Amino acid sequence: MSEASESRKQLWTGLEQEQSRLLRHAMTRSGITCGDLWLRYFSIGGNVGEYEVDAYMQSLLSLPPVQRDLIAHAANELIDEMAPPPHAPYLKDLIPPRPAKGPPPNSSPGEQDREPDGG
Repeated sequence: MSEASESRKQLWTGLEQEQSRLLRHAMTRSGITCGDLWLRYFSIGGNVGEYEVDAYMQSLLSLPPVQRDLIAHAANELIDEMAPPPHAPYLKDLIPPRPAKGPPPNSSPGEQDREPDGG
């Protein structure tokens, strides 16, 4: 094997390990299980088993780039379906809204136009 091809192989190996490491990180932060990931991956056309996906996530098994990208796509779909985390409220979010101007809430239509003496 030539030096250039050995260098290219090391680069691809390093990229694959980084891709699986970042996938593991995203999965951990999102609370997605390997089983859920595999099910989504399989449903979009992935063709390796759940054990192989788990081994890839642990950097124990090498997978072809197209399968790795399908796994990443499945993970991103699952993450996108999750509810967003809560945000810190601004002060204006905590102040109750002012009541709308208009007739008192218990008055009937036209009642506000009458004179106080009933006329």
